[in-house]
Amino acid sequence: MLLLTISCGSDSRGGRAVIQNKGSDTLVNVAQAWAENYRVVNPTVAVAVTGGGSGTGISAMINGTVDIANASRAMRESEL
Repeated sequence: MLLLTISCGSDSRGGRAVIQNKGSDTLVNVAQAWAENYRVVNPTVAVAVTGGGSGTGISAMINGTVDIANASRAMRESEL
């Protein structure tokens, strides 16, 4: 499993921090559970979790559109 974190954004609806998490469909339920548990610890931060596949998450991380990319496979040389 690959988990990368870079930064988190701010929600325009009131300044609440929003962490964008995207990637592996295999890990999406685990990521959602992490998000829900994190919300208990830090209710001022929302974590938006979406799947789409490991490649989708890695591409989004490379493009800077997510804060966390979940992958159930190793990154390819071309993704580094």
